[in-house]
Amino acid sequence: MKETGTEKLISLRMEAVTLRRHRWKKTVLFAGVCVWGILIAFLCMIFLGGGQDSYTANIRHVVSYRQIYQYYMDLLDKQDRYVLRKSNMLNAVMGAGDTNGGTAMASASGSTTVQTYTSPNQREKGIGEADVAVTDGKWIYKLVQEQTSDKTDIKDIWGNSNFLQILKPDGENTREMLKLQLPVPEDKKGKGHQQSNSDWISDRQAEELYVYGDILVVAQELQGKAEWNVKTAVYFYDISDVRHPRELGHTLQNGSYNTMREYGGILYLVTQRMDIPVTAMKEQNKERYLPWMDGEFLGTDDIILPEDAQGNAYTIVSTWRLQQEVTRVDTKAMIGHYPDVYMTENNLYLSTTMYADTEQEEKNDRSRVMKFKLREGKLIEGATVVMPGAITNSFAIQERKDKLYVVTQILHYTYEKNADEEDEYAGQWDVNRMEVCAYVFNDTLKLVSKCGSIAENEEVKAVRLMEDVGYVVTYRQTDPLISIDFSDPEKIKVMDELKLPGFSAYLHPVGEDLLLGIGTTDDEENMYIKVALYDISDNKKLRIFDEKLVEDMEYSDVSYDYRRAFVDEKNGIVGFGGTTCNEAYLEDTGKQIYRNTYVLYRYSRDGKLEQIGDYEVKAGTEGMTGMRIGSWFYIIPHGVSDVSDLVIVPYGYAK
Repeated sequence: MKETGTEKLISLRMEAVTLRRHRWKKTVLFAGVCVWGILIAFLCMIFLGGGQDSYTANIRHVVSYRQIYQYYMDLLDKQDRYVLRKSNMLNAVMGAGDTNGGTAMASASGSTTVQTYTSPNQREKGIGEADVAVTDGKWIYKLVQEQTSDKTDIKDIWGNSNFLQILKPDGENTREMLKLQLPVPEDKKGKGHQQSNSDWISDRQAEELYVYGDILVVAQELQGKAEWNVKTAVYFYDISDVRHPRELGHTLQNGSYNTMREYGGILYLVTQRMDIPVTAMKEQNKERYLPWMDGEFLGTDDIILPEDAQGNAYTIVSTWRLQQEVTRVDTKAMIGHYPDVYMTENNLYLSTTMYADTEQEEKNDRSRVMKFKLREGKLIEGATVVMPGAITNSFAIQERKDKLYVVTQILHYTYEKNADEEDEYAGQWDVNRMEVCAYVFNDTLKLVSKCGSIAENEEVKAVRLMEDVGYVVTYRQTDPLISIDFSDPEKIKVMDELKLPGFSAYLHPVGEDLLLGIGTTDDEENMYIKVALYDISDNKKLRIFDEKLVEDMEYSDVSYDYRRAFVDEKNGIVGFGGTTCNEAYLEDTGKQIYRNTYVLYRYSRDGKLEQIGDYEVKAGTEGMTGMRIGSWFYIIPHGVSDVSDLVIVPYGYAK
């Protein structure tokens, strides 16, 4: 079915929202807000007066499917008013355009010895998180994609097949033990499975996997014939005999893959359904707009429609008990786009940015946080809160005891009418100023306190919230590292600002008095990755101990995914990968202009940084995972299957 102009514009807007959450720059920011004002008019903050700082409400489910249908029809009606009048400008603007790291040890199977290993980077301790490559100390599990021959029976339409690969880690003798092609459901209701591509699928992409004892969970994203028809297939395998995995079951959940988390043997699967085709929607075609999984619509008791929801999208969370008979525990769907997921042992938080409607002259963007209490896999509706500003960093939301800390970046908009009174859309808007704001909410998401104007006209680059103190790195004018005192939740205050060149895009506490930062210099002509070690023994007198430049790396994988940072706090080692663009490298290889590099640094308690490894990784362009197993360090480029593409070096740095 041919996509209409309105559907395409809606799709582009949702893509712009996703890109802006991860790569904010001034020009892109202005364009994104402008598009928001044109496309999503009159939808933001119905219940938020201009002077309110937060709005807390209970989470309520819908009472009928028609309520959801009417929401999308209202959305279409309000968007169309602007699409017809602003199409030329829209086209121009759009053209501008936690864990054991995927493993949880429950038992040791077979005769293979379990080696000690360093757990990959964690968002929240004790919360398992899926990844593209993981280890349990016995095996390395990874996902790969290969282009199959036209003569094979397992080739899909695009010539790509996805595989689960299991390696036996043995240093330089590491070898492949199994390569299993991922199946696909026979039909869009998730029934059965087959190796070759189904008629309803046009493409597929391996996403992430997770290991819990003898159970392996693999997620694969499937693209239907219609662009909006995307589903996530998840397979559960018994790997007690790793050479002969046995399927325990599978599920097909609507939407693109977002994440899988695990706690207490319960898996949490989150997907996002985007670009719901509202212009071609009829009420009887429920599969186009109702959340569903395994061919069945969710009941109204499991669908939540916030009163100020926005966007032609929905988010689904399902929970699964990981045992020999895998069972679904609960499912909830939220109407709207909630791309950011944060989970603790007791709660699940979903958040989104609600961009200002410039046609209504709203003063700033806002963020919505939705909280669910977790009870052995049951998702219990809690509360939802809206606050000024955008949550621009994954670590800018953190639960501590019975409080929730949040840091947002607020853009304050001003408006000026044009002289052309006849044009009802005449007028200009601008960003008058920016500020960073910190909030504390209680267990029911009621506002306890806030602290505004933490950094004026600065862009948030990194956040790390700890027990009684938070650290924020900003970048624009003075580029400071800021320490914030949360010891008295009712009186948040700034303690110190450390001014320094460049900025850290990722912060990681390493011991009681040290904070490690990975970022970049601010020299556009000679931009390098920078590793910094900060002294936080006195948060009222921050200082930098040491910093090193990685001169053969311009872009770091850590800047877009914290899981790409390897941190061995016991032995004081940090590692990460990245790339650089080098014309000379093209001349040497004759194949590629980008050089992939992985580096290892040792940091000491007295504040010294020392590079102890610099390795060229010749394969892969989709990022790298570093892991320590036994006395070896493995650098795994994503997406490739040849064992020879791995970089394996002795890990002789342990003290």
